[in-house]
Amino acid sequence: MTNNECKEKLTGIIALLRLSGIGRGRYHSLIKAFGSTEHIFKASIKQLEEVPKISHSVASEIQNNLKLDEAKTIAAKIIDLGWNVHFHNNDSFPKQLFSITAHEIPPVLFSIGREISFDDKLIGIVGARHATEQGKQFAYSLATSLANAGVTVVSGMAEGIDSTAHKGTLDAKGHTIAVWGSSLDIVYPPSNKALAELLKKEGTVFSEYLPGTSPMKNHFPQRNRIIAGFSDGIVVVEAGQKSGALITAEVGLSYQKQLFAMPGFPGSKMSIGTNQLIKNGARLITSIQDIFDELPLLKGEIAAKQFVSLPEMTDIEKKIIHLFADGPKQVDNISREVRLSVPELMEFLLALELKGIVKELSGKRFTLSEEYA
Repeated sequence: MTNNECKEKLTGIIALLRLSGIGRGRYHSLIKAFGSTEHIFKASIKQLEEVPKISHSVASEIQNNLKLDEAKTIAAKIIDLGWNVHFHNNDSFPKQLFSITAHEIPPVLFSIGREISFDDKLIGIVGARHATEQGKQFAYSLATSLANAGVTVVSGMAEGIDSTAHKGTLDAKGHTIAVWGSSLDIVYPPSNKALAELLKKEGTVFSEYLPGTSPMKNHFPQRNRIIAGFSDGIVVVEAGQKSGALITAEVGLSYQKQLFAMPGFPGSKMSIGTNQLIKNGARLITSIQDIFDELPLLKGEIAAKQFVSLPEMTDIEKKIIHLFADGPKQVDNISREVRLSVPELMEFLLALELKGIVKELSGKRFTLSEEYA
């Protein structure tokens, strides 16, 4: 896509999202109905009202209050800043984020730094801003271990655990992703300015906010959904009773992500949240091995005894069968780990069934056939 094509598409999205009453949900409904912002802007009020959740007042807003010149100026600024632009329906959009609830997927994301790929292994590390030294030491050590194992660490660049996780990864020469609650031209907290510059050069920084957007309280829960969406699993290192890290954990669970929590002393305020997560079923974590036990695909090791004489397969089919090394897997879990939608996954599973490699069990579970088990 050329800069001019990008600017034109971005202009339409910005103009639509800046209208009163248009959020991500209505945006996606309109795009689904009309295919592009250009067709949305040409639609009649009657046609717009046929879209679910588009009232007469919202349809009138689209017809009468578009500010395309303002949107064009903002789009031009984004291009001039050199930000990478990722449209939700383009190939450059991070496929990991399709694990987010459909109406919550960002229509457009901006990034600076290294591109990420479909095959990247990602673990989120989040926790308290006012973390203890023990908590920061654990986050740093875990991030370093993950980096050495080729796993990308995802966090939010907040003070405390988040920043420590980024630093541990960078010190180990690994890759880390920071998701911001402000636009990419505004560093928050300001004390992390040096870290922000390092992340832009050696890692990746993402934001869904337009230039000049300051951090606001409601931005951080929104940022947390993107952290959860990126991550194959989420580690909460320390969290008070009302910590933002718990929001990330809750959202991650709704996206069917594996949750880990560092245990703490029962009387510690910074351990109230993590201890409760463990009580509610999160995996207690003391080392990187706990992550590999739950998510063996991240380790990159294959149980070779099961895959000696398999017929020819595609790379994705190989990824799928590697998950059966430890026994049957449920469809939703396979979908999450290989980053395919369930309908896409079912096509591959059917092909593997026809090849006689896997078989279906009750409860939407699959396993290797007897010949290869």
